[in-house]
Amino acid sequence: MARTLDADPEPLLRGSGVDANTPPRGDAHIAVERYFEVWRRAMALFDHGFPLRVASAFRHEDNEIFGFLAMSCANIGEAFDRTLHYSRLYTVGATYEMDVDRDATRISWLPWPGALDDVGYRAAMDYHMANMEQAIRQLGHSPPRPVEVRLRHAAPPGATEYLSFYGTTPRFGCPRYELVYPVGLREVGVTTFNSRLRDYFDLECRKMIEKLGAANTVTAQVRKTLIGVMDGGDSGIEAIAKRLGMSTRSLQRRLAEEQTSYNDLLAEVREEFAKRYLARGTLTASEVAYLIGFTEPPAFFKAFKRWTGLTPREFQERG
Repeated sequence: MARTLDADPEPLLRGSGVDANTPPRGDAHIAVERYFEVWRRAMALFDHGFPLRVASAFRHEDNEIFGFLAMSCANIGEAFDRTLHYSRLYTVGATYEMDVDRDATRISWLPWPGALDDVGYRAAMDYHMANMEQAIRQLGHSPPRPVEVRLRHAAPPGATEYLSFYGTTPRFGCPRYELVYPVGLREVGVTTFNSRLRDYFDLECRKMIEKLGAANTVTAQVRKTLIGVMDGGDSGIEAIAKRLGMSTRSLQRRLAEEQTSYNDLLAEVREEFAKRYLARGTLTASEVAYLIGFTEPPAFFKAFKRWTGLTPREFQERG
């Protein structure tokens, strides 16, 4: 899109891990802060409508197997559910969710943490919202247009490009990023539905997820991050989610998908490090409590008894 506007994309992408002249590997990911930096550089050159124009250029084929899976599903609802299940192939730390009630179908974008006044962050949010609307247009057989578009950031000067893209002027400064559609969006048929291809691409996505390996699961990332703060650092879920570039809600959802919870992982890591520290014999139980994130020693004593059946002193005495 930059090239169509007579701009050189190479300076925009410099340092991002993406070569302007060579398509990246399908399984390549870049750090989210580098992603925001690309948008900051772009917005220094182009107007606020640029993210919408980038979204307009999106094609499902660009996402290869992930996109082909969506294109082969029976309806919008199935395409959303199946691709959401494999969203880790596409992005980590942010996601969409769909809620249906008797009045409307709402698609929410749950993004990475960021500052709403950061021009790069704001541009990325505009892109991802428009990208979902563009995806629905391409997939569905005469899909409805959104009846309402809700954006968290403030309105830019003028909103004509938003009106042109969405068919409605967004509401700015909302609590969430949401696209609101009429009831029945999930049942809208996909024009390229093919059940045999759907099953094939679903299997290929499953294989790719398995190839990523356990080391790339959110569970493994949380454990690794928690281990890094078992020295008196902040082990609260908000702090860990921020370190991983996720919202707290997204982190909880991803862990639930992997059949665990933040509290369970925190307890496992705390127990492991409490035993390590106590086994040294050089730290008091109160000092250990502080290091693993307990603000009050009695709460640590109670938790340690629950984990091991022993008090910290009994554990040390038994060697």
